[in-house]
Amino acid sequence: MSSGRTIAVGVFLITLLSWGRTQVDCSRCHTDYDPALLSKSMGLSEKAVGVMDKGQLQNNTSNFGDLASFHVWFTNAVHWPRSAEDDHQYGFGLGLLVGINDTNVIETVTQTQTKVQDWLPPDDAAGRHFSGDIRAVSDETPFQASSDYLDTWPEGYYSESGSWVTTGKRTWPGWFRIDVKHPDFPNTRTEVENEFTSDRDIYCVFNDDYNARGKVGIEVEQTAYSYGRPYAEDFVFWEFLIHNTSGQDLEDIRIGLYAKFRPDYDNHDYINFIDSDGNGRKDLIYIYDLNNKPDKTWAESDAPLGMVGLRIYDTPEQRGITDFHHFARGVSPTTDEELWAIMASDRGNPALKDSSYYFHGKNKRFDYVGEDSLESFYPPWSETHAEPERPGDGINCIISCGPFTLEAGGTVPLSLGLIMGDAGSVPDEPDISDLMANVQMANEMYQLAFQGSGPPAPPLVQAVADDRSALLYWSAEPSESARDILTGNMDFEGYKVFRSTDQGRSWGKEITDTDGSLVGYKPIAIFDLVNEVEGFDPAFPQNLGTNSGLVHTFTDSNLINGMEYWYCVTAYDHGNQNPDSLEPSYMYPLGASSFEPHTVAVIPGPRAENISNPVIPTDDLTPIGGPCDALVSVQLVDPQAILSHGYKVIIDTLGGTVFTLIDTTAMDTLLYKHALTDESGDNIPVVDGFRLTVQETEPGVKFLGWTKVHGDTCTFDWYSTKKTTSVQEVDEVVIGDEDFKIIVVDDLHATTDIPFMDGVFTDKIYDSISVPIQVHKITDPQNPVDVSSFMQVFDLRNYFPVSDLLGPLGWDLIPGGAGYNPSPATIWPDIITLRDGKDETANEVWLKTQNGPSDAVPPSVGDEFTIITNKFFRPGISYSFGTTAANWYPAEDSVRVEPLANVRVVPDPYIVTNAWETSEFGKKLQFTNLPSECTIKIFTLAGEHVSTIEHYSGLGYTFWDMRNKNDQFIAPGVYLYAISTPKGDKALGRFLVIK
Repeated sequence: MSSGRTIAVGVFLITLLSWGRTQVDCSRCHTDYDPALLSKSMGLSEKAVGVMDKGQLQNNTSNFGDLASFHVWFTNAVHWPRSAEDDHQYGFGLGLLVGINDTNVIETVTQTQTKVQDWLPPDDAAGRHFSGDIRAVSDETPFQASSDYLDTWPEGYYSESGSWVTTGKRTWPGWFRIDVKHPDFPNTRTEVENEFTSDRDIYCVFNDDYNARGKVGIEVEQTAYSYGRPYAEDFVFWEFLIHNTSGQDLEDIRIGLYAKFRPDYDNHDYINFIDSDGNGRKDLIYIYDLNNKPDKTWAESDAPLGMVGLRIYDTPEQRGITDFHHFARGVSPTTDEELWAIMASDRGNPALKDSSYYFHGKNKRFDYVGEDSLESFYPPWSETHAEPERPGDGINCIISCGPFTLEAGGTVPLSLGLIMGDAGSVPDEPDISDLMANVQMANEMYQLAFQGSGPPAPPLVQAVADDRSALLYWSAEPSESARDILTGNMDFEGYKVFRSTDQGRSWGKEITDTDGSLVGYKPIAIFDLVNEVEGFDPAFPQNLGTNSGLVHTFTDSNLINGMEYWYCVTAYDHGNQNPDSLEPSYMYPLGASSFEPHTVAVIPGPRAENISNPVIPTDDLTPIGGPCDALVSVQLVDPQAILSHGYKVIIDTLGGTVFTLIDTTAMDTLLYKHALTDESGDNIPVVDGFRLTVQETEPGVKFLGWTKVHGDTCTFDWYSTKKTTSVQEVDEVVIGDEDFKIIVVDDLHATTDIPFMDGVFTDKIYDSISVPIQVHKITDPQNPVDVSSFMQVFDLRNYFPVSDLLGPLGWDLIPGGAGYNPSPATIWPDIITLRDGKDETANEVWLKTQNGPSDAVPPSVGDEFTIITNKFFRPGISYSFGTTAANWYPAEDSVRVEPLANVRVVPDPYIVTNAWETSEFGKKLQFTNLPSECTIKIFTLAGEHVSTIEHYSGLGYTFWDMRNKNDQFIAPGVYLYAISTPKGDKALGRFLVIK
């Protein structure tokens, strides 16, 4: 794993797994809280995290049966909305239950993370279900296979026989989206290869191989969906395929979910259970805060208070929810026997100490949830004497489906949506309307296999840091050829570039709707197609662009050296501007971590003082294999990535012109049959630090003139361009890239029966004509071809027989004769078209011939007039070039006499909260204008050694974390530094740290 990749993922995990920033006060809910119980071990197999953070609802899911639990990852457990503080976590347990019998319920919600066994990923999950290559820096937790992050995919696949095939090529291990445009959908559910359901699909597998009550043979395939689109940003989905691999029928089993949601931290909540789609079956559970007021740790928050909804979709045999029971957190079941009793609605089961805790109302299988019985189910209580007693509690629940038989080799489905809604701001009156609007949208997406219109896929973005600047470059694909999965339309419109200075928590200037709610951020740049789509989106408060044209490179300047910037380049579509059916432009969601392909972290700063510049070709490359006027050049993009290698560009014109780029040093094909440079000028991917420009030449005349003269020099004006002011005169006409030569002959050898036409207004042939010239095609000078018979003569007098502006009808080589136009400033002269065939595929050049005036010098017999055209790419054309990497050179070879003369400490003075501090632990001081190798020692004013920094890098700067050698933050005051190089150069200085 490369160091660059580790850094990128590490930045993400600072947000994901650290205890920095504000943390949830678990003692508010757990009087017996013991941090040691929450420490996460690797267990018996590799646990992996799936990050569902594309929308407002952010959640981390596992590959061991826990779908949402703060106690697993310590962050992003139904975190909502995205801008809320880190302690806004609504999920403290949501997990899959499979009840086999009254002593064996397979689940992990009740198990502490040091003792998870019931559900675990297979022993070979790393490398087969996810790559295992991308891991958290903090504790080496790998990421599950995520559709938008190729490096999380394994290198291989399972064959139809179930055997693993290692390929070395990354392959998506899960399912692709269902083709909802299939004429027989939903009866026929066909996958669309290489296309995904959501903005991030996450796949994993787990089983019960290590179940403490004995392995049964249950294997679960889990796919999670996360969306950043405005209509789907408040919910996520899971789909399960539950397989029986035991070899025998499993009878009377039950499948369900165990949920622990907290809509506030006062533990005075309640639950409801309703029918969300009007089909007569209850399918939605939601939990809400009774006083609808943020309390305790949330009391000072500006974030909205949410309702948490759990919508069940597919169930075994589509029986729906057959059992539902709720209970207070303090009496939550912890044993398999208790769980089974609740799943099976067994009120008399002796495993339950008091069945009244778990069964409410007269219906044996469905608990009553009316608020008229609230106080009898959850009597008023107070945590302290300083506040009044109130009913409600921290409510947990179990829902299940069963009993049913899962046959040997059989599979049953389970799918669900976790849905958030804004409960409003009226105390004691929680508002369900926003939740139900989101539920309605989620229900509609379920009908479409969890799909909806969405944005184009994002580009792959990379960045190059420089002195006070950052260069971004990105790929044209997969964004620009993306199709909307519902309409099938290619609706890509452009790119938006955003910048964040707080590690992706916000992305610049906020954009709000008419209610003042945050709906997005203003980009620092927009690049869009030149079309009719521009300006303000009438369906959503966002800009659709200014018809700027596409680019794939952007430089951000005037940055602060040493400060960490995040950039996100995202793609958006053009939406639907039809007033009768407005649909907003959809933009791919902004990055929440720098590991995402369209998001990068950059720290600008100067290069080392003693590093040479890389060398690349500065002129257009010279073609090999024949003449060619097309353009091939090399553009420097990333100086640090340039190698000392040779390269070859091979042109291929079969089926359309493309090129292949080969690294001839490493014998590696870098780009294969890639499209040429498009109108953006920078669509070709950057490889090895450079970008090629490969542009076909335009058809045109490169040279024309008399190339062989026997007598006096001819003064006839023969040309191909436009010379008159007439709007009707044609511009230069060149079709193809063949060269022609005109030879002057006598009457005996004249070319006869040439079509005689008006040349512009009709294709009518008025007559034929004899002309005293012959035409040869001379593209291959050694093998000229006589093409005289294909020639045509255009004379406007055929169409205007009485015009005073035109010369006589006909064409000759007599000065001032039939080939002369007396009014050249008004109307153009006769035209000879040189062609090499009769049909529409013929190559062609239009030569305007002004044979005069009467005192002009005519050509002689045997004189030759040559026309050379621009040469296109053709088979056999190639280009070779080399590059030389930047090199560090020893300080004694430096042009600089004093390599440490420009060393600076920034900021100075350092104020203990500055622009570089992106988190509580982000304190850092930068030493800049350094050579590639030096040692920095820091001392107090009294001479006490504080810290030593060894700098060895191509960068001209390094950071100090402002901790002493005992890993403690330094105190304010004056500090000294001493810098030395291996050569013996020295520099001394001081800096100030103040509060």
